[in-house]
Amino acid sequence: MSGDGHPPIEGRIRPDAPPDEAAMRLGVEALLRGAGFPVDAEPHLRETARRVAEAWSRDLLGGYRLDPEAALGEPFPDEGGQMVVVSDIEFFSSCPHHLMPYRGTAHIGYVPGRLAVGFSGVVRLLDALAHRLTLQEWLTRDVTAVLDRVLAPRGAACVVQAAPMCVIARGVKRPCEIVSTSFTGVFRDDPEVRRDFLASALERRR
Repeated sequence: MSGDGHPPIEGRIRPDAPPDEAAMRLGVEALLRGAGFPVDAEPHLRETARRVAEAWSRDLLGGYRLDPEAALGEPFPDEGGQMVVVSDIEFFSSCPHHLMPYRGTAHIGYVPGRLAVGFSGVVRLLDALAHRLTLQEWLTRDVTAVLDRVLAPRGAACVVQAAPMCVIARGVKRPCEIVSTSFTGVFRDDPEVRRDFLASALERRR
């Protein structure tokens, strides 16, 4: 278990075999038939199962083909100790409870100890973790966990703002935005550093 009482990244929901698009197509087709749709007679549904299988296999679950640590890229020396913030990163992910997507924006920062990475690496890290079956809370903590493990920074921070379709389209059926946060090191321990990060990350949204 991780320090926050939750499974580490490797312990989260993971497939035990590569995607089988043929089996996925059959499953989607069975779902449509079970919902009462005439799949064979309706031209707009004849290729739906194939399209859905490809979308899930190649895009929505594409993060399982990526190593989050490798996605960051090769670290380089940086002992300046100045905060790095990559904000307003749009992403999509999928909830494991209802297999419904959610879309959001992430704001990620860290204070280098001795290492840093390119800005694009932070975006790739988010994609590698988001394109999986994962809860928003997990995603938020996993970002900081990987940054801590790879860069050993003085601290890492991640704020995720997302709209969950499982709440908007079912259940209470209300538009809403969920905000989740993860702070480690100086971001957790120093309120001033945390405020500086939040101001830098969110100032354009005010």
